[in-house]
Formats: sequence, C-alpha cells, structure tokens
Amino acid sequence: MKVICAENMGFCFGVKRALDMALKERNAYTLGQLIHNPQVVELLEKKGIKVVNSVDEADRTLIITAHGTSKSNILKARKKGLKIIDTTCPLVKRVQNLAREFYEKGYNIILLGDREHSEVKGVVSNVDDALVINSAKETKSLRFSKASVLSQTTQSLEKFNEIAAILKKNIPDLKVFNTICDATKKRQDSAIKLAKKVDLMIVVGGYNSANTKRLREICSKIVETKHIEKADEIDDKWFNGRNLIGLTAGASTPDWVINNVKEKIEKY
Repeated sequence: MKVICAENMGFCFGVKRALDMALKERNAYTLGQLIHNPQVVELLEKKGIKVVNSVDEADRTLIITAHGTSKSNILKARKKGLKIIDTTCPLVKRVQNLAREFYEKGYNIILLGDREHSEVKGVVSNVDDALVINSAKETKSLRFSKASVLSQTTQSLEKFNEIAAILKKNIPDLKVFNTICDATKKRQDSAIKLAKKVDLMIVVGGYNSANTKRLREICSKIVETKHIEKADEIDDKWFNGRNLIGLTAGASTPDWVINNVKEKIEKY
C-alpha cells in the first residue's frame, strides 16, 4: 500500500516547547493533559509527571498546559505556594492579551471556539464577559455597537472568515483578529491538498485534540477519512479497493506515533 504524508503535520512549535519544558521537571503535576495526546501523557507519567484536574490535587510543582488556564487557577496555585511552570503557547497568550486589551477599551468580546476547551476557558477568564460562538448560525442574530472578534488558535480559517463577514454587516465598529496559529493553517492546507489526491485519508492524533478533529472534519468533506490515535486501531478492511493512502496528524501527535501508523499501512 502506498502512503503519502502531508507536507506539514505533527508537533508544532507550541507543543514541542511545552513538552521540552515539562520534561525538565520531576514529581510535578499538569493541570489537565499537557497536550491532547495519550501517548505523550503516558510518557510524562513514566517521568513522574501526573495529570490532575484541579489545583487542589497538585503538590510542589504545577505545570500549566500548552492550552493555558484560567486566571482563577493561577491565583489559586500562587496562594497555595506552588511552583508554577507555565507552558502556555505564546500564540494562545496573544489571544488572551488581545481579549483583555479590547475588553478594557469597551469592546464586546466574541470568541470563535469550543466552549469546553481549556484554551477557550483561559481566554474567557481574562475578561469579565465574553461571548463564545461556534457556528455562523449563532452569529447572525448578534447586534453590538462595537465588538472584537477573535478565534481559538485551532479553529478553521474558513469558518472564522465566514463568521467575521457576517459580523461586519451587523456591527458598526468591529475589530477582527485572525488568531488562528500559522501551524494550524499550514496543517489544514496541507491536509486539504493531499486529500484531493488520495483514495483514503488517515488522520492521527488524540480524540480530544481540537486541531486533530478539525483535520478530520476538513478532510472528510473531500474524501473518506479515518481518525485514529495509534497504529493498533487500523482496520485492514479500510484498504479494500484503495491504492493511495494519505496520512496527516495533529499538532500534538509525536513523530514515533505517526511513523508506527505509516509503517503498518505500508505492510498491507
């Protein structure tokens, strides 16, 4: 079976930076998964770095994940006297700072994103009030005199542009900030380009990884697409009648996981 890999896939700068920072620690705790990939979480646990779901569960050292966290969690960790290792991606920090800056200037804050995602919760916590939307349908009824629209870093550029266009018609003073990270856009563009050439796309990455799920969504619009976390999940029936397989992976998927998948497909 012939496999073609997307030009851009796998670890991005922010994820690599977070993992490098975390691996320097011992006997530490991450507030939620450092990055949304089960193999990386397992690797960290072997190094004595455990996942906790609240600051109350942490002791000594608390690692803030690449997705960031809320202001209240940071304040609670400081009050508890924990050493804080903040691995929040600089691009996520930019979204937080822009939201706070324009909220303080009197703008309503509109954020395209997944409401329950830690990145979104962290951004929203930087202002007293923010409206999180996830579709053009939600956007059409919005009316403000002035607003600023931003995006979770892993959203689709196509969706963001669609929403911004709708808002421009209804909000006289609208500040538009495309805060989708360049690595996300490159991975999406590469995936789209590849999906047009192959018989089947395989997307590798955590099932709770927002950017990986986005890759699956956009590829599915072009060709049949399978989303897996690891090579063991591959079903040989997928390849019946196929000649060319496309392979891509989310920004939180390590190289060794991608290589295992590629090698297994090539054996068919």
